[in-house]
Amino acid sequence: MKIAVVGLGGTGSAALRFLACAGHQAIGYEQFRIGHENGSSHGESRIIRYTYPDLLYTQMMSDSYKLWFELEKEADEELFVRCGGLYFGDKTDEDVRITEQSLIDTNLPYDRLTAKQTQEKYPAFHLQSNEAAIYQKDSGFLRATRCVQANIRLAKTHGAIIHEETKVQGIYTKENKTFIQTSSGEEEYDRVIVTAGPWMSSLFKDLNLPLTPTRQQIVYLNINDHEEYFQANGTFPVWIDATENLYGFPSDGQIIGIKLAYHHCGEAIKDLDAERAPVDENYLDEIRRYAKKRFPNLGTDITYSQTCVYTNTPNHDFIIDQVPDQSNVFLVSGCSGHGFKFTVLLGKIISMLATDDNGYERDLTRFKINSFLKDSK
Repeated sequence: MKIAVVGLGGTGSAALRFLACAGHQAIGYEQFRIGHENGSSHGESRIIRYTYPDLLYTQMMSDSYKLWFELEKEADEELFVRCGGLYFGDKTDEDVRITEQSLIDTNLPYDRLTAKQTQEKYPAFHLQSNEAAIYQKDSGFLRATRCVQANIRLAKTHGAIIHEETKVQGIYTKENKTFIQTSSGEEEYDRVIVTAGPWMSSLFKDLNLPLTPTRQQIVYLNINDHEEYFQANGTFPVWIDATENLYGFPSDGQIIGIKLAYHHCGEAIKDLDAERAPVDENYLDEIRRYAKKRFPNLGTDITYSQTCVYTNTPNHDFIIDQVPDQSNVFLVSGCSGHGFKFTVLLGKIISMLATDDNGYERDLTRFKINSFLKDSK
């Protein structure tokens, strides 16, 4: 089949690779350059973890891990840094309890640590006496930009065609034929997959998709002393503070310092084409205050900061579905800031749906468009 993929970030690049490897005529459209920084699929690090306060996501992560291992092997480069992961918070935090239960339900190995045990094993971390941590050895981080580039490179080796700096202006069906419109004209396809992130709503205005793009901020702080505490060799795991809603990484070997960020949604973006303001000063101060309490060996100097985009659904579930009234068009969206670790699987799933392969074993009913539209009424 002749199949187009619109939007070549994490999910789109993976879908293109799977389609090309399966022998389809795969054509990818990207309005910017591959690996651009305007969306959600770039940077040196994205957390990958089994630990989720949701059993379905934990199960889907099991599927994702296998596909990441395959990609890394085929690409023959480091894409996944395995450094372990800590998920911590107040002992009474419901997310901590449910996350631990999901690990039990899926028979995944983990350690539950007290505040004292956490500091003994990972001396950079200072938990309070009322806090507890869950350690899972298979966590780590993905090098996001490299993952996208690896997918594209491998897709090309299997015959995929890439159109960079080519904005898709419309996707429509007429006389049971599906077309993509660009400045170069229209092109007919058997199937079209759309993974356009925050630009999804502009391509499907009539669907009223419940998507809200938000401006997110990340910060790197310098290490004051004991640099050995913050390395990705197991001494400093990736981490999530479930109670205060922050996350962070060890030294990634590319940018000086340690990356930290709040996971809560930032301000809504009304104009995706407008230049985004730099990281807010008050945000920098909030990060500094948190770091002083949690990581005493960090300094207060900002070594790097950046804004990016979340594309959020109301409940932070993904949207994975066929487009109503366009039976040959399929979409994935709403990764809501936690989706990059799933992108290789989401690319696989949507490529299967678009080629009439119903072999994926999980029940993805909750990710259908109708379930979101019902919730929004």
